[in-house]
Amino acid sequence: MFERNVYDQYGLYCDSRFALGDFEGFEAGGKSYVFFPKEDCASKEQEMLDYAEYYRSIGDASMLTLQKTKSNGNVGLIDGQEVYLFEMPEPERNGGLHLESSYDIGGHLATIHYYGKQMPQTRKSHDYFGQWHKLWEKRLEQLEGWYQQISYEQPRSYVDEAFLYSYPYYMGLTENAIQYAVDARLDDPTHDKEQGTVCHRRFTDQTWLVTSTRGGIIKRPTEFVYDHPCRDIAEWIRQKRYDQALSRSNNWEDVHSFIEGYEQYEPLSTYAWRLTYARLLFPVHYFESIENYYRAQINEDKQEHGQVFFSLIEQEGENEQFLKQFSEMIRIPKTSSRTPNVEWL
Repeated sequence: MFERNVYDQYGLYCDSRFALGDFEGFEAGGKSYVFFPKEDCASKEQEMLDYAEYYRSIGDASMLTLQKTKSNGNVGLIDGQEVYLFEMPEPERNGGLHLESSYDIGGHLATIHYYGKQMPQTRKSHDYFGQWHKLWEKRLEQLEGWYQQISYEQPRSYVDEAFLYSYPYYMGLTENAIQYAVDARLDDPTHDKEQGTVCHRRFTDQTWLVTSTRGGIIKRPTEFVYDHPCRDIAEWIRQKRYDQALSRSNNWEDVHSFIEGYEQYEPLSTYAWRLTYARLLFPVHYFESIENYYRAQINEDKQEHGQVFFSLIEQEGENEQFLKQFSEMIRIPKTSSRTPNVEWL
């Protein structure tokens, strides 16, 4: 069925199939291709294609190329799912780009941000630059609605009880994040010099797909959004925090190395550091876990999201310690004026 769909949609004979991370790919005629679900695209379709074309035009060989359908469309239908099919770069073309360390990743991210700032400006439908506080307020209002409803109806599960118990704390943390972002914009004089750039929806070590044991990578155009560059910095650090929590490690070496690699090309302003900290304060994993739980329609999914929720709450003490340590780490060596503390942490 898969092979027939590929031929009917793209006119390609599938020689073999493979997995690339969580995504499915195949070989055809000596070339490699990989599918990404259309519903996962973080920007509007044309914006996504524009981002990819721009980076290819400036020589980024790790950027994937969209494969059109037989009818010259952008979207194919494979096994009942709408997908984008991208041709992967040939290994010899991408042979020079290998990211073997956090330092390498930070440095390459800085170059992406630098060139993203040079991209011809057009109005973007998914422009998050300067909008974080509004988006966070909207999500907090939704969570407040669920909190009031469950309080009124009385809790029916352990997750309901845990949500009612934990919500006031996370509401306070979210309000701190919102205020921190707003105050940084109002108080920091370096704000006026900031520019938006091409970023990723949620940048982690898994965002760029690894294609070799030496750290060769390819980039998914479906992950691109337009935002402040510290979005990517904060999200990479956040995920590293959770990775460390799972291993019960307090090793900051990767974070220091990543930041050092980034700043060799693009030193961060005091405003960027404050915005990075604001984003780390915002408890996005709490929001996502409880949103996933209450939106789930299948009991097995609900149970899985509930377990994630309980695990996250159990780690909150470590998260507080992380936020304290991160504040101390950036406050003196990285800024000319002291980064304000969140007093209750």
